[in-house]
Amino acid sequence: MKQRIITATVMILVLVPILVLSMFFEPFVRIMEVLLIAVTVGASLELLFMYDKKERIPLGVKITSVILTLLLYFNITFSFYGFVSAYGYNNLFEYEPIICKFIDLIHFDKFLSTPITSLTIIFIIYMSLMVLIPKFNVSEVGGLFISTIYVSVCVGAFTVLYMMGLRYVAYILLITVFTDIFALVFGRKFGKHKMAPVTSPKKTWEGSIGGTITALVVGCAFIISFTLISDKGFFRISSFEDLNLATQIIICIFMTLALSVCSQIGDLLASKLKRAYGIKDYSNIFPGHGGILDRFDSTFFASAIFMLIVILMIIL
Repeated sequence: MKQRIITATVMILVLVPILVLSMFFEPFVRIMEVLLIAVTVGASLELLFMYDKKERIPLGVKITSVILTLLLYFNITFSFYGFVSAYGYNNLFEYEPIICKFIDLIHFDKFLSTPITSLTIIFIIYMSLMVLIPKFNVSEVGGLFISTIYVSVCVGAFTVLYMMGLRYVAYILLITVFTDIFALVFGRKFGKHKMAPVTSPKKTWEGSIGGTITALVVGCAFIISFTLISDKGFFRISSFEDLNLATQIIICIFMTLALSVCSQIGDLLASKLKRAYGIKDYSNIFPGHGGILDRFDSTFFASAIFMLIVILMIIL
């Protein structure tokens, strides 16, 4: 427990200043972008080393998988930025992602204009590896696909939300953190019915409901407070901001509820993968907390859902 508290304190002392300072100084935004690229690599490696528990994956395949994960991660970031700009909402971004500037600089934008390009490349390479490496079987290829898409989509979504403003990140973190903490609190106090006895024996329906309700109150209060204080509103998307306050509150309730539930699904997904491969933690990069996916699994998964919601708001 002591080690867990020390690690959490260090993480807060490092990440919070960077996040706060990035509101005012662009260099800290770029530092955060580099950290998120490192997170993409780290999370990808965690899954790859997990796969080693059943069948050792050649080093060359691991390196290839990390590169392909980064390719799709960059593509998702670039594509979403282009999508938002095409709909006239490029002002949603506080800063232009550095990867978008780099892609424009080398005139690679048309090649990466859609994730379909990256997915096609990934498909061809993984299928080729399965043929060229005799011991590389179908299940391992499936694992690499899961690793590449899971990490790139989830971390990519979080990156895009971060570039759109800290209010998005704060909202997601409030939901996931309060869901997690109060699911534990309510579970210990009232938990009787197991939610997923095989995947995560300690989780209960009572804890899940308690965590969801708490996150619902906190998340909605955050958006409503931000909307009332800010002249520009929370989303700054006309399809939402043009609605009356009562309708906005109703949308916030359903959205926050969905994100809280999805954060728990993300947590259970990560737990199921660990249990399938017989590991306790993905890594020990955060002593007392485990690895990147142990600590941020629910946040990243909820970010992907939240990004989809933002896309729907823009389209509608």
